[in-house]
Amino acid sequence: MVLIRSSTQFSPCRRRENWIVERRHPATVRSVRTFLFWSLLLSKVAPCLAQSFNDFDLPPHDYYNAKLNDPMTQLVEKVGQGKVDLGPEPGKDRVQRLLDALEVPVESQVLVFTKTSLQRRVVNPKNPRAIFFNEESYVGWMPNGRIEVASFDPKVGPVFFYERPLDERDGPMFTKPDSCIGCHAGSAANFMPGLLGRSVFPDPTGRNLKSITSADQSGHEVPFHDRWGGWYVTGQHGGLRHMGNAFAKRQDKKVTIEREQHANIKRLNDYINVDDQLTTGSDVLALMILDHQIGMHDRLIEAHYRVRHVLHEENLLDHEDTLLTDEANRVLAKEADRVLRYLLFHDEQPLAGDRRVSGHGAFEGTFLANRNTDRDGRSLKDLQLIDHMFKYRCSYMIYSKSFQGLPTILKGRIYRDLAENLISASPTKFYQQLEAEERRAIFAILKATLPEFVTHI
Repeated sequence: MVLIRSSTQFSPCRRRENWIVERRHPATVRSVRTFLFWSLLLSKVAPCLAQSFNDFDLPPHDYYNAKLNDPMTQLVEKVGQGKVDLGPEPGKDRVQRLLDALEVPVESQVLVFTKTSLQRRVVNPKNPRAIFFNEESYVGWMPNGRIEVASFDPKVGPVFFYERPLDERDGPMFTKPDSCIGCHAGSAANFMPGLLGRSVFPDPTGRNLKSITSADQSGHEVPFHDRWGGWYVTGQHGGLRHMGNAFAKRQDKKVTIEREQHANIKRLNDYINVDDQLTTGSDVLALMILDHQIGMHDRLIEAHYRVRHVLHEENLLDHEDTLLTDEANRVLAKEADRVLRYLLFHDEQPLAGDRRVSGHGAFEGTFLANRNTDRDGRSLKDLQLIDHMFKYRCSYMIYSKSFQGLPTILKGRIYRDLAENLISASPTKFYQQLEAEERRAIFAILKATLPEFVTHI
């Protein structure tokens, strides 16, 4: 019997044990299962067998069998029907066609050179993996590598796709391998489907010497100082410093990285062959938006799973309009607050720089292209980039399918909380950091651009 550490769970106690058995012989596996079964009973850990909110493969989530409504699933169906052509050959042309079909801007490109994907053998500092994204889809690719896609379904979260091997021409162009979920439903994602955007101390080969604990889950709470180890970063950020563009060193049992030398880099020509990429940079603004968006997506999906689980456990899943139990009300209140805390940038790390953070312009234009504006031309995507990222601190992800797909009862509670506090003279909780003028502006923008919000005023 060989035991291997993995994020895929053998035991239903997802958060306590993390082991699978390598299948060497059926009889061995049966013996192991019998041993584990009686061990669980004899050690009186039966309560551990109760279903948890993050048992994503079981009802009511049913991750592997749910009817999906994510952009990549829809695109794969169109490709199979001959309605969309992604090209006969793998490489840059297919990546560009895929980005166009998913409406993901090529200007969103950011580059990561650490060996943290399925294709760790291909990734290195001279051949980084490009990541492109919009509000619903994330696409990864590198020269001589295969395309990877994380596409968000509003109910089950990210659905992972992997391009077929480069030397194959038959069979489906994209599949959904279990190997993706092995990492993306591990401890950093709270053992449920999620995205990862870690910052690490990379050596010159792209291997990790040490991780930044605070960045296990990306978000705007991570200090600028601890961001983007193992990533390339282009753009201007004044006196702010990050970990990008640099290799770490281990000396006297300490791991360090040089932040000063590689700051405010305008181009990557000295680091990589930029002609291998679809575009030339790894925009600092795109990285900041990516951090925020991954954090928002992960929190929305976890809130959805927790609320759906308690409604299922309390037999309320199809009767949300009935009187809720105390436990359901407790979970709803907690998850609404957790989403609101992040939505309103309560724990955002201040930029505190000496100038406005700026990339190379192209990404900012594509990011702002789908602004939802009120009659005064204001939107939740309006950038500030001096003290904090956005001028009006309520995340634009409130328009995303992941937010709009939340359980109706949870979404309604969030809307009511926003409506009451944004116009209150004495706001509570996360609203107190916002000046009255900013709260009124957010209220006006939501009222003008989100019809469902209006019903809760």
